[in-house]
Amino acid sequence: MKTLPSADKNLMNLLKSYFNLQIKQKLLDNIKNKPKNKRKNQSKVLPLRFRRVSTKKVFIGRGELKHTSNKVLITFYVLNTEGMFLSQNYERAKEEILFPRKNLEQFVNYARDGKAIITYNRPFSWDEFSILGDHDKIYELYLMSLINKSANSDELELLNTYYAGLSNLVEKKILTVDEKHLMFLKKVADYQPLDYLNFNELWSESVKYYKNKKIRYFFYLLRLNKLKFTNQFMSKLIFLVRKLYNKDVEFNIVKLKKMHLNSDIYTQAVSLKLKNRENRLYKVLKTSLRKIKLPVIRKISERLNKPNREEFFINRIRNNIITTMFKNNNAKDSLNDLLLSFYPAADDLEINIIKRSSIKKEKVSLKGFVFRHHLKHLKLRGIRVEAKGRLTRRATASRSVFKMKWKGGLKNVDSSFRGLSAIMLRGYLKSNVQYSVINSKNRNGAFGVKGWISSK
Repeated sequence: MKTLPSADKNLMNLLKSYFNLQIKQKLLDNIKNKPKNKRKNQSKVLPLRFRRVSTKKVFIGRGELKHTSNKVLITFYVLNTEGMFLSQNYERAKEEILFPRKNLEQFVNYARDGKAIITYNRPFSWDEFSILGDHDKIYELYLMSLINKSANSDELELLNTYYAGLSNLVEKKILTVDEKHLMFLKKVADYQPLDYLNFNELWSESVKYYKNKKIRYFFYLLRLNKLKFTNQFMSKLIFLVRKLYNKDVEFNIVKLKKMHLNSDIYTQAVSLKLKNRENRLYKVLKTSLRKIKLPVIRKISERLNKPNREEFFINRIRNNIITTMFKNNNAKDSLNDLLLSFYPAADDLEINIIKRSSIKKEKVSLKGFVFRHHLKHLKLRGIRVEAKGRLTRRATASRSVFKMKWKGGLKNVDSSFRGLSAIMLRGYLKSNVQYSVINSKNRNGAFGVKGWISSK
């Protein structure tokens, strides 16, 4: 397989790094409203080596470039598994708070000192939290979110130590919980004016804040994921690509819903799974093909139902003599009449649907007619994957392993079964097959993954 030029390699690295950028640690802590000086409560961001192996990211397929004199048209394929994961968690968080499915169950466990620890089988809903929730903690987080806008790090540290001292006085039964909140509210008023809110209003606002606190973490991450694909957000990326090619740049992004619709993305996902030595090689290849559904193709029926070559649009035009095409000299637009004789009218489009032994006609739109009769390679025909290299589970590189798994076939149905001609791309590439190779490595050594995807 031919290697990519250096400019194209840099382009693919730019696209992968851009679409997989993540939010910073400080911003994550601000979203969760966690104190900056308490490292135990800070959100954990995955290290870079774990993020590279994670499948919850944006996969970028190899781009197709078309150069003109003053512009570069870049078409690349995207599988946004990170957006799918975040949208599922966002919908699940809304469902847990607003419309929980499970009944609430309480579990009581006892620590070594005999203190009861109460846990529940699911998070509280909005109504349940107003009765059973830990309002003190939410009240503290809400106050800290208000003062984060105006207080600096030293002032936040003083407020945290002040609040910890009040909590110790409550544990020693010197102060009540209400007195602690009132004293802390007076201290907060020095940094953030809270005259418009009294104690009861501030308490109700903190309880209402619980609903947003659970949902908005995934909401902001999902919003960032969607902003990556907007023109305003991609302006910096376009500026870098312009410097790379010294031309104007135009992006065509094709968003995919399944990984097997592009061979490059499919081989990337398989190689990521094989980097983990705990995953068995044959099991990874088998599970990667499990959810792929292929149409049933029977050789005998395809040969018997071979279409008539004379009915094709190109052959119908070729078989006519030019002088016979323009018989009606009185027509204002003879070319329009000619095309209407070959193409049916948009109002009377019908297709034949074969069900067992009967044929039924069904009306379709112009778009559906063009998709079914004038476009090829719309359905998946087959898929094949190979893995070869240092893929043993033992911590040794003494042996190379080769495994292969396939589903369906890679043959072109038109040329193999119907007896119709099929074109070749660049003289050696089949028009119905995508092929890609990815080289990777693990602790034992290097390995490669090859993937073929054919269409019908």
